[in-house]
Amino acid sequence: GVVNAAIALVFSIYLLFGKRRLLSQLAYLMERFIPEKYCRKIVHVKVIANRTFGKFFTGQFVEAIILGSLCTLGMLLFRFPYALTVGSVVGMTAIIPLVGAYLGGAIGFVLLFNQGYQTALLFVLFLVILQQMEGNIIYPRVVGTSVGLPGVWVFTAVILGGGLFGIPGILF
Repeated sequence: GVVNAAIALVFSIYLLFGKRRLLSQLAYLMERFIPEKYCRKIVHVKVIANRTFGKFFTGQFVEAIILGSLCTLGMLLFRFPYALTVGSVVGMTAIIPLVGAYLGGAIGFVLLFNQGYQTALLFVLFLVILQQMEGNIIYPRVVGTSVGLPGVWVFTAVILGGGLFGIPGILF
C-alpha cells in the first residue's frame, strides 16, 4: 500500500507538470481519430466536469475550515485542552471526504488521553455530535452551493448513493 501510494504520488506530480503538453496531445489525437461531432460533445463534458469538480473541491475546502473552526470553538467552550491544535488537525484532515474528520478526531483522542480517559471520551462524543450536525446541515448547503445544487439535492444524492452502492455511491 505504501509503495502504491508513493508511485501514485510521483505519477500525479508528473501529470501535473506535463498537463499542458498532455492535453494538447490528447486534443490532437481526438481531432485525428474521433469525428468532429463527438469531439465537441467530449470537450463539452470535459469543461463541465472540470468546472464542477473544481467547485466541489473549493466547497470541500470551505467546509473543512468551517468544521475546524467549529471544533476549536466548541473545545474552547467546553474547556478542552489543546483546542487550537486539535481543531486545526480536525480541520485539515476534514478535507478527506467521509473519514477525514474522524482521523483528526483520533489524533485529538490520543492528545487528550493524557489528560484522562474521561476527557478523551467526552471529546469523541463532542466530535461525533459536531460531525453529525456538520454532515447533515452544513455540508449539503456549502458543497451544494459551490457546485450549484440546492442542499436538499446533495443530501438526497448522498442518502440514495450510500443506500444503493455504499461508500462509492456516497462519493459519486
